[in-house]
Amino acid sequence: MLVHSRSTNQSFTFEQAAQNRQTNLNTTFVLPFVQTASEDSVFTETFKTDSYILHNTIKLRENFGVLEKIKNAEQAPKILGFPLDEEGYLTAIFNKAAGIPENFRIHSETILSMMDKWNHTLTSEEILTHFQQKYERLNEILGESFQNKTEHYTQKELDSLPQAFFTSNGDYNGQIKELLYIDNPKLDNYFLGGAIVGVKESPSYWRLLGLPAPNSPTQIPISIIPNEFELKNATWGAQKYMDDNGNFSKSGLLAFATSLVDMQFDSPILEFKANAYHAIQEGTMTIEEYVKQYVKGDFIENVKQREMHEHITKTQIAFASWLKDKGFSEKDLSEMKEEDFQSLQKNFHDLLYAYERMKEEEKYSESQLIFFDPEAFLLQLFASHEALDPKLLDTPDSLFEDIERKRALEDERYQPKKKDKETLTQKVKNAGAALAKVEQFLKTA
Repeated sequence: MLVHSRSTNQSFTFEQAAQNRQTNLNTTFVLPFVQTASEDSVFTETFKTDSYILHNTIKLRENFGVLEKIKNAEQAPKILGFPLDEEGYLTAIFNKAAGIPENFRIHSETILSMMDKWNHTLTSEEILTHFQQKYERLNEILGESFQNKTEHYTQKELDSLPQAFFTSNGDYNGQIKELLYIDNPKLDNYFLGGAIVGVKESPSYWRLLGLPAPNSPTQIPISIIPNEFELKNATWGAQKYMDDNGNFSKSGLLAFATSLVDMQFDSPILEFKANAYHAIQEGTMTIEEYVKQYVKGDFIENVKQREMHEHITKTQIAFASWLKDKGFSEKDLSEMKEEDFQSLQKNFHDLLYAYERMKEEEKYSESQLIFFDPEAFLLQLFASHEALDPKLLDTPDSLFEDIERKRALEDERYQPKKKDKETLTQKVKNAGAALAKVEQFLKTA
């Protein structure tokens, strides 16, 4: 890079400028990239503490080493325009812009995770605001144990802190209503990735669907301290915030907060669920009313997002109805392995897709006065469509039979239920009937 001197109208390399430092201390140099940089750019911010900047120039007086600093900053890797150190952590430049103390070390993996979560639609301003808000909330809740902590927490120290909290509207920045410590039974459930998941027990299908279980609605606590499940499934670089002994840093608590809380789409959903929980507890809303309002999604302002939400939740509720008709109880599904539950879900979606295709083909045949054989059509569809797995068609029956055998072993007086074998056509129609049942339910006031 060449450095241009206004006083002599000459250009120098870094080496030449350094050699003449004694004679150039009072010379104003115009750096090529600085000529076009804005006053609030990362480059400008880098040098404010060591030099005097005026009209996109850098005046070198006592600290001529700023040239080397500029060179290093220009060549350093960056994310969102903010430089990273050699280990991939953001520097004090990012911290200052985000309004967090300089001693926090946020790793680039955390930022990349946030961007990936929102399909790279987040702006740098939104990310900075997110970090600032989460820092202020953690500072408020954890107090001196957060403010004065220099490095890492031991597990014992983490266990002594509040593990989660409730707010009045379900939003991270809402009014705090309650702090939950490690022995609080309300920590048995927490909110993650759009579904309520059990921490100390196997997940039930109601929690996986993100709906309150019948007659036992679940309030949603907001986590502060990551538990074993959250660390194991972390995508935000959790290991970057641990020392060799597995102790977790306070920078990691901030990174965890930014990874867990959604800023856009889920925010109105969280607020609705929190308000609905209180309404159900107070007896001013029934589960049926909750389901209807939740599916309709009037609390989501964006029309396309609201339509998508309605489609997804109608299918979720239809799935729950289909499971019930198959003979599975909530206890059965709560004790079920997650992979078995996912197979059931895949089975239902395959059948529902086949149902929609069958209805389209049936309508077309009627318009063309062509004979339509639904069984032959479905057999061909499952045999030729790569996304449909014929092997999954027996999953509900085999799982139900396994559960019946388990019941018989647990209680010798129990009499297993006999089920008739369904044809493929019947299974497809039953999936469609489950969805139609939900649509009819939502139409009735």
